[in-house]
Amino acid sequence: MTKVILGIATCNRPQGLLRTLQSIAQLDTQFQLEVLVADNDASRQEGMAVVERIATQGYRWPIRAILVAERGIPRVRNALVAQALGHPDVTHVAMLDDDEAASPGWLDAMVGAALQWNADVVGGAVLREMDAPVPNWAAPHPLLQPKKRGASGPVDLVDSTANVLIAASALRAMGDAPFDERMALTGGSDKQLFSRMQRAGHRFAWSEDAVVTELIPASRVTQKWLLMRGYRIGMTDMMVERFHKGRLRALVGETPRILGGATSGALGALLTLDRGKRIQRLGRLYRAAGKIAGLAGVHYEEYRKVHGA
Repeated sequence: MTKVILGIATCNRPQGLLRTLQSIAQLDTQFQLEVLVADNDASRQEGMAVVERIATQGYRWPIRAILVAERGIPRVRNALVAQALGHPDVTHVAMLDDDEAASPGWLDAMVGAALQWNADVVGGAVLREMDAPVPNWAAPHPLLQPKKRGASGPVDLVDSTANVLIAASALRAMGDAPFDERMALTGGSDKQLFSRMQRAGHRFAWSEDAVVTELIPASRVTQKWLLMRGYRIGMTDMMVERFHKGRLRALVGETPRILGGATSGALGALLTLDRGKRIQRLGRLYRAAGKIAGLAGVHYEEYRKVHGA
């Protein structure tokens, strides 16, 4: 019997969490499901309050909340994994963010993909919903577009926990704290874990039908956020590369891409008057700068600020 524990990390976004939980209550599924919420806001504990309220009102699934007092996404993920794997009959651990709503067929599509392709990790499509009108220049930006692959099937790697299903056996093989807590506020611990799993021989798949919808706050539809997200991704990518290869090998392997991204980004931005295209091209430069920072050990902690709180 397939039993899934869904872990949801939350921090000072009670309305987003409630939206996520309401969507989970509407799932059309044949599988056993339990919901576990980890609140990463020790002072306000609004996630704990949301779970307590809906549990007393008669939530569809077994649900409970835990408090993770020390800030950091990997700390929360590790707490969720530890709690989930404490159930001897759990077969899979799923994860969603507290700004996402699942489609009715989400869970069955994820489990179906895992079974069909014998995958240890399955990622799913993420659509975007804006909470405010988006300026014309920003609308085409890749970071604001749906995250889709066009088809379901085996893939080399899944790099995000924003919509993921992981076999319990694969998580147990990764140790007691699979998410790297040194990346507490930088982001990137999910990609680091999955790249470790890839090297260990675990299998990955993608489900285009396992759709969730992410709510994008207006605070992310700015030139500064879009550029700095590119910088952060470049930085954490190099943190992962350093973890696997060491600084020197990572530097040698990545230098041509850093130089190419910086050059094409800077020149491309100079050659256009279109604001949207200029920001997209500058994003290559920022990503290259982030890679240099990651190789140098400079850490930008993007997740000190909670967007949509």
